[in-house]
Amino acid sequence: MPVYQGVGKPLLGEPHLAHQIHGSDALGGVGLPPPAGTPQTKHAVRELVDRVMASPGEITLIALGPLTNVALALSIEPRMAGALAELIVMGGAVLTHGNASEVASANLYNDPEAAAMVYQAGAPLVQVGLDVCQKTTVLEEQLARIRQAHTPTTTLLARITPQLIKSYADRGLKPPGTGVHYNDVAALAYAIDPRLYDIREYYVRIATHDALTRGQTVADVANRWRQPPNAKVPMDVEAAQLTEMFTTRVIGYAAP
Repeated sequence: MPVYQGVGKPLLGEPHLAHQIHGSDALGGVGLPPPAGTPQTKHAVRELVDRVMASPGEITLIALGPLTNVALALSIEPRMAGALAELIVMGGAVLTHGNASEVASANLYNDPEAAAMVYQAGAPLVQVGLDVCQKTTVLEEQLARIRQAHTPTTTLLARITPQLIKSYADRGLKPPGTGVHYNDVAALAYAIDPRLYDIREYYVRIATHDALTRGQTVADVANRWRQPPNAKVPMDVEAAQLTEMFTTRVIGYAAP
């Protein structure tokens, strides 16, 4: 699979790296060998624009990190917003607390300015945020099945998961032995089967000015702003179905 390197820091300021959660290498700090391949010479932003514009209405973009590169792509080519089939953003919190601050999710907290640009671009945006991610627990029994499968994929997942579990325990959020949240899984599962979700539509703005609320997704749940919705927002999920689908597919996956 070709890899394209994009911008590695926010539009303003420096990134907030969560080493205490994901380890020093973002993969549990387990000391994996460096990748055998190298990134493509083309910049990720340019590739994103070119690929979407070459196939209008056919590409679903799933953003699992800060939205810096997506914002830059939309700045270069604003028509990309209308050319996407869907833009699924893993981030945000409407009726629950944040995980990078009291009110903000990590991905949007890491570049609120980029997130604000993306949310106002007019793309068919789906915010798969902490409202559903925190309800999606891969249970200890499912983790045991993953560990026992001994495929390259399950072995990697089994190695990097203990650091994530420890981070939940250290913050008093989830005792060991009670499962784990893989937040990205909720966004990927939406792309596979959105019927698993209770979906609302809200007008959502990103807080960028106040230090206390930077990165917060402010959803107009009561329609006070009288603006048309700019995001679909899953607020509930069939969590047991989702995590079983994840477990089965991870165990059955054979890397090419």
